[in-house]
Amino acid sequence: MSVRELSIEQVQRWVVSFLILAVASFPLGALTAVSRTIDREGRHSDAVLLVCVMAALGTLALAAIRLVHRRPPASPWLVLGLVPALLAALVAL
Repeated sequence: MSVRELSIEQVQRWVVSFLILAVASFPLGALTAVSRTIDREGRHSDAVLLVCVMAALGTLALAAIRLVHRRPPASPWLVLGLVPALLAALVAL
């Protein structure tokens, strides 16, 4: 089995990527809880707006991770940034 060694720069990129993912995850979780509460109060349009904000935040986080790895930010992979918002829409709305 061949083991590929990572340079210090590659390790730093992965660490920053995980930090971006962690920092973006906390607001996504909070927005899920808030949108669920708002929807139960009868403010459905406001809850939908929060889910849209979640979609934008998830997409921006993935674009930032791609930039850290020196990849073009526009990619089909950005669709994965919508996954937290879609899950929140299923749970909260």
